[in-house]
Amino acid sequence: MRPKTNASPNPTLPQQMTPDERQAREFQLTLARTEYNYMRSYLEGVPMSADLPAAEKFSIDFEAQVVQVFIPLAENFKNAVSNLLERELESDLPTAALRSVELAFDKLSKEFSLLHPARDARDLHAFFESLAALPKAFEGLLNLPKDIEKMIAGLAAVFKEFIATGPTAFLKSTLFDMLNETHGRNYLLAQSIKDYEDLFVSLPTPLMLALERQPWMPKDDKPCEQDWFFGHLQIAGFNTTNLRGVVAERSAGSKAVALADLQQKMPISDALLQGVLGDRDITLKHAIAEHRLYVCDYSMLEGATADCFHGEQRYLAAPIALFYWNPTPPPGYPPNGALQPIAIQLAQAFDAEAAPIFTPNNSAGGNDANLLKWRIAKYIVNVVCAIQHEAVAHLGDCHLIIEPMVVAAHRQLSEQHPLLKLLLPHFRFTININDDAIHSLITPGGVVATNVGPAIESTRALVASAHQAWRWDENSPDRVFELRGVDRLAVFPFRDDTRLLWTAIKRYVGAYLRVYYRNDQDVREDNELQGWIFELTSPLYCGFKGLNGLVPGADGRARIDSLDYLIDIVAHIIYLAGPQHASVNYAQYPLMSYMPSVAGTIYKAPPARSTAIQSIDECMAWYPPLDVGLYTFSFEYLLSGVQYDTFGRFEHNPHLPYFTDPRVQPLVTELQGDLALIEIEIRKRNQTRPMPYPFQLPSQIPNSISI
Repeated sequence: MRPKTNASPNPTLPQQMTPDERQAREFQLTLARTEYNYMRSYLEGVPMSADLPAAEKFSIDFEAQVVQVFIPLAENFKNAVSNLLERELESDLPTAALRSVELAFDKLSKEFSLLHPARDARDLHAFFESLAALPKAFEGLLNLPKDIEKMIAGLAAVFKEFIATGPTAFLKSTLFDMLNETHGRNYLLAQSIKDYEDLFVSLPTPLMLALERQPWMPKDDKPCEQDWFFGHLQIAGFNTTNLRGVVAERSAGSKAVALADLQQKMPISDALLQGVLGDRDITLKHAIAEHRLYVCDYSMLEGATADCFHGEQRYLAAPIALFYWNPTPPPGYPPNGALQPIAIQLAQAFDAEAAPIFTPNNSAGGNDANLLKWRIAKYIVNVVCAIQHEAVAHLGDCHLIIEPMVVAAHRQLSEQHPLLKLLLPHFRFTININDDAIHSLITPGGVVATNVGPAIESTRALVASAHQAWRWDENSPDRVFELRGVDRLAVFPFRDDTRLLWTAIKRYVGAYLRVYYRNDQDVREDNELQGWIFELTSPLYCGFKGLNGLVPGADGRARIDSLDYLIDIVAHIIYLAGPQHASVNYAQYPLMSYMPSVAGTIYKAPPARSTAIQSIDECMAWYPPLDVGLYTFSFEYLLSGVQYDTFGRFEHNPHLPYFTDPRVQPLVTELQGDLALIEIEIRKRNQTRPMPYPFQLPSQIPNSISI
């Protein structure tokens, strides 16, 4: 515990204190700089905390919340494994001869608990004894007890390690670690599409499988496998960051896509658009003028490599997907308008054989009469979207953006500074969860290498490249939608909901900072604030670019001289740590967990024009094995299930307020009132949407990136 530098209970700007008090603040910061430092060697060009300071570690109550999520996760994990074994028993062994085996296995699978290893060891022994008594004719099945024993022992080891070291034990231990021999992995191969749905034994059904079938939906596929869902994911899914408007000409600084540039890679035409829409009056020029043409171009995956995993080669693609906002969509779409998918090309360069254009009606020469290649094309786009999500939209543009800000704040803002007081709830546990990530997620053999397609070196390069390209002002909700050319898209649930939150955050931050800063002069004279700005922008420290409201000082360092711009900066930090992160984190299990619709890996090369897919069951060749699928959504359930606190509420006990300055508490009350009204508005909007979009509900957003 660091000594307090001032007896005053209220935060104070340094220039408003006595020389002795300022000296005490400087001493406290000197101590802080021994705990908070940077490293850049793990991810090239990405500053991270060099250590895990004691004040940043998970609290006991946070870990208790994680346990509450982990226990049902582990139970589902065990049940799914048991079901796979039971299926193997039922298919391989004659029932009449194995009644004792069935009874022993039934007792084992239904009563086995990771919490009672001694009792369950007896049950396991009884099961093995019953197998040993099998007639000589079944000697070929002697591998089975060994495989089962390995599974059970592996599950117990995972749980024991979790109790000792926390949730990252699960991130490092997987089902295939328990079955790393060829025979054992045979249990983990899908025999039908239904096997993927059957993995959800005792966990809540994810949103993508729980969607109520509406009268306008096709009856032959699950809603999450239909074209409307594929389009809707781009505006209300797990990753809404990739959609760009197609424009006639791109202006300077814009991130929209010029039609001519798109056509150089993907030869879309009026005929193609009209062939899908069934309307000869709609041209590309008309669609662009009406702000109806949009694209997701995954060029960032061009050149990335996929590695071989457990003896199976995995594949990647850098697809381009074209969409049209249709205010009067055809049957099979929400009647009030939808983002209709038009075409998919599974490479950056068109090739009539190797990389043709697939459409939902086989009208562009893809040789896809039964539309199963269209199904696989949608799957591949979703996989690549998930890859970009995990590496960039989630990890890179949220976790790794906030982490160096935490370090800089503690190094430059003393404990008495009002800005540090404001930001601390939004920094809580971020360094700890990121520390876990570098030891479990983005490490060889870790979660990303297992569940996400690219080789770990490609993933790291993707993160580093995106970080170098990230610009502060361009990612503000005030600008990002316009720059991407999606500000005039008729319906965009994430954009429309998140703007409500952004307005409330800016109002709150502005009111708070104006309690302490009377004018721009106070901003200019705050040496701690200026030190923080320098550290945020210096290439030696955080190295953030694109803070265009800063000015150069006499010493060449970046300085801030505007209270309004300070409000923008601070509001953006709180927004990133809260609503922005929530939009990509808490949608994972609900919208990324059913593998035939969304996964993180591709197990067969993208289909070409000559590729033949005769049945839906043949599509399984592209999907991950059951062990990877189970591990993937188990990890997503863990991340989507932990919410330490609620956005805008800074204490668990309202009788012990976080802000003790009497001038601030009314501002917090006003923020909470704004958030309550936003909650009502979003819930009202969700009643008329094709599916609910809950990921910007204030009640479902935490204050910080803590998971």
